[in-house]
Amino acid sequence: MRSSLPLLSPCRVIAAVIAIALLAGCAGAPPVPARETAFTVPRQLHVVQAAAGQPSLDTMLVVQREGAALRWSLFDPMGVPQARQMYEHGQWRNDGFLRPNAQARSLFAALMFAWTPQAELDAAYGAGAWQARHTPDGAAERSLRDRGAARWTVRWPRAADPDVFSITGADGVTWRIAPLKEQP
Repeated sequence: MRSSLPLLSPCRVIAAVIAIALLAGCAGAPPVPARETAFTVPRQLHVVQAAAGQPSLDTMLVVQREGAALRWSLFDPMGVPQARQMYEHGQWRNDGFLRPNAQARSLFAALMFAWTPQAELDAAYGAGAWQARHTPDGAAERSLRDRGAARWTVRWPRAADPDVFSITGADGVTWRIAPLKEQP
């Protein structure tokens, strides 16, 4: 008895698996603004990542403009690159030979949300996609919503420098952000 189903070649099976993997990777990509927003660069930041049950992780982040793109470079305390990404025309791409770092890309996208002026949030992320409030202790908070839950919550402590804030992700990871202090 002969089957009427066509046989798939190994090449087609491999191509299909790769296509599915790529689509799955895109589905988990962090949200980015629908249009470019105005924030100043270059910036050099000290970023401390904290997660329950894990030691804090100190890093340095440099964000700079390169032509029409933004280059995001994350380094450990010894200066070893941890992630390098280019953001151009609403798309991320690797910069160099480092393996993709999804957590760093999420941090970079969360920083774009934090740096977007509040008056531009509706145009950049959509009306109703974000919330802003002041907490009883006087801090300002902003959250980007994803399917009804906060994807990121940005918190600026009361009377603090506006460049000093924290971002907490839905996964419980918190990044404390501050300008990098220059040594004389």
